[in-house]
Amino acid sequence: MGLNTLLDTSSWVEYLRDTGSDVCTTVDRMIDEDKRMATTDVVIMELLCGAVTPERRQRIWALMNRCLMLPTRPLFDYEIAAELFTRCRQVGFTPANTNDLLIAAVAIGKEVPLLAADADFEKIAAVSSLSLASA
Repeated sequence: MGLNTLLDTSSWVEYLRDTGSDVCTTVDRMIDEDKRMATTDVVIMELLCGAVTPERRQRIWALMNRCLMLPTRPLFDYEIAAELFTRCRQVGFTPANTNDLLIAAVAIGKEVPLLAADADFEKIAAVSSLSLASA
């Protein structure tokens, strides 16, 4: 059946906005082909923060319920995220969103590729074992 792919919030936003981007098309295809998708609590929180109507919240939950849940591991994933922040800073890059570091920590810890439409993950991957899925 293959590995799950962890979809970052940015991937879901591309899909929900139907941008037509490569990432949007990839998410569309993953859903149509019933591919193995994963999510984490941080992604769900970020998506729900953007859901301003009950209908949008319901749609987000319907999508998240299709995914394997990979919850953050208390303290352990946070420590990995902090280490990723330090590594990024050492090469002159300050991540704009520390939630991205936590999402990356989950992907690294579960050894699953991450699909994202956020270029910061390329920089995180350059200083870590984060595997990025191609769109």
